[in-house]
Amino acid sequence: GIRGKVVGIVGMGEIGVELARRLKGFAPRQILYTKRTPYPAAVDQDLGITFAPLEPCVSEADILVSLLPYSAETDYRNGGGIGAAQIGRMKQESIMVVIGSGSVVDERAVAKALREGRLAGAAFDTYEYEPLTAENPLIALARDTTTNVLLTPHTAAASASADRSGDYAPI
Repeated sequence: GIRGKVVGIVGMGEIGVELARRLKGFAPRQILYTKRTPYPAAVDQDLGITFAPLEPCVSEADILVSLLPYSAETDYRNGGGIGAAQIGRMKQESIMVVIGSGSVVDERAVAKALREGRLAGAAFDTYEYEPLTAENPLIALARDTTTNVLLTPHTAAASASADRSGDYAPI
């Protein structure tokens, strides 16, 4: 599902670099990224990535990945991150993936776009409130077999051996 698609990475730090390296094998048409300061051209060329401001990353991406860390500056409620305005500019066939920090993406706006058919799907593993509250509008969408919504705890990538070793605490 990634071949020939445009992937947008918002918050292109170390994890974003590793994601870009792995995405190359899936042959996306383009990987756009945004961060405060672009990487040097040699890094962009090596990774096959292209710097773009937030708006083109959002509006051109078929798959938009948020890796933003949380801060007052990235909190969508403060006008940072990915709010309702940016979600409204996403392609109808696009998918939102949130694997950075919570409160940087407006979950209610994503849920509304999904319900209205303005987004094709979403996957979240970090949330505004953790553990998830019953009021979170994404929960009902994840339970609905007609929507394309996946919700996991932030520990979803942890191995069973890590669970048994006590190396992390579940949410």
